[in-house]
Amino acid sequence: MTLTPDSILALAPDSGSAANGKKLATPAKWQNMNAPSEVGSAGMLWGECQGSGKDPYLVGIDLSGYVSKCSCPSRKFPCKHALALMLLYAAQPEKFGTAPPPESLQTWLRGREQRAETKEQKAEEAAKKEADPAAQAKRRAAREKKVTDGLAALDTFLKDLVRDGLAQASSRPYSDWDTQAARLVDAQAGGAARQVRRIPELLGDPAALLTHLARLHLLCEAWTRRDNLSAAEQADLKTALGFPLNQAELLAESGLRGRWLVAGLVREEEDSLTTRRTWLTDGTQGALLLDFAPAGRPLPAGLPLGAVVEAELCFAPSATPQRAVLRGEAAVVSAPLAARAKTLLDEVLERHAELLAQNPWLERSGPHLLAGVQLYPSDAGWRVVDSGGHSLPALPTEPQNYELLAEGGGQPMRLWAEWDGAALRVMGLEAGEG
Repeated sequence: MTLTPDSILALAPDSGSAANGKKLATPAKWQNMNAPSEVGSAGMLWGECQGSGKDPYLVGIDLSGYVSKCSCPSRKFPCKHALALMLLYAAQPEKFGTAPPPESLQTWLRGREQRAETKEQKAEEAAKKEADPAAQAKRRAAREKKVTDGLAALDTFLKDLVRDGLAQASSRPYSDWDTQAARLVDAQAGGAARQVRRIPELLGDPAALLTHLARLHLLCEAWTRRDNLSAAEQADLKTALGFPLNQAELLAESGLRGRWLVAGLVREEEDSLTTRRTWLTDGTQGALLLDFAPAGRPLPAGLPLGAVVEAELCFAPSATPQRAVLRGEAAVVSAPLAARAKTLLDEVLERHAELLAQNPWLERSGPHLLAGVQLYPSDAGWRVVDSGGHSLPALPTEPQNYELLAEGGGQPMRLWAEWDGAALRVMGLEAGEG
């Protein structure tokens, strides 16, 4: 991958780190800057940045995965020093020498290689060391009993809501929704609780409210008939209810290895949780990686936007396989990916409808490569328009939308996006003509 400011800043854990990294991206702040390509499979960067103390901070970046190490006290990854070193290399590679890294950084690199080799082994061992089957069955039955009771109460609540009339719903105190959601959390159905908390924001749109309540009712009905569903459909149902993904069990299965383009990164904060969605594609198959962190805590190191990585993905069971878990680490490669299929807006809707028919609780689909489209603001909000004159609403992700608008210069573009059934979230621009 060719480092660019956009792809580097996409790795920043927050906007403050990105801003501080840009401030430090000047050679005057650095005593050493080196790029010894013979170190590691993809090379590395290392340097020394003068901080407020007597000794400079030692910074190292493994270019195989854009993972960094810094002697500064920050707990953010990558820290501002690592971001600055990558920004400098992207802008002024001629200022970097080829001196080998200090022993401490070489030890770190060797440790990363060893951990990558043993991570898969540990996952396999964890899957083998399952608890006693009888104890597992007992715990599973106890949880299912809680979920059954919680959803039965939810279904009664929904029927009362409809019987009273949706026009009366807006007069209910917020405590009604909050209490019902809390009961679902106690019943270990956190996914259903999250959907109940969404009801107040839909009270002004009767059609959207009715659709949302219908999906909640479908969730309750499907649970009572879960034994009639296929294994993949049961997996989707449990995901919608908030059952955790057993990653150890998933990683024990064979995965899909190949070269994947990092097409989009979306970071959102909801309640006390930060979520990052990383969309990948190998040209035909899309994949979604999810990372979570409590509010105020940094997310784990992510993949660089726009990079092509060599990786093995294990897909979670689903009627519409999309979510995946990365086995081991992803290595950034310089070879380009094969040409991606282009999508018109009508095709986005058709594809999403096909997926919903198989998994009615699917929240979003992607990554969609929109061909020959224009992004523009209107009185009704942002829109994406294709060459056939069809348009779809787009989320007002500013200033990103304005930056893409400026970069496109009013000409057709190729944009990566995800679709949530109501609006497109534009994630970035693909190089090339529209």
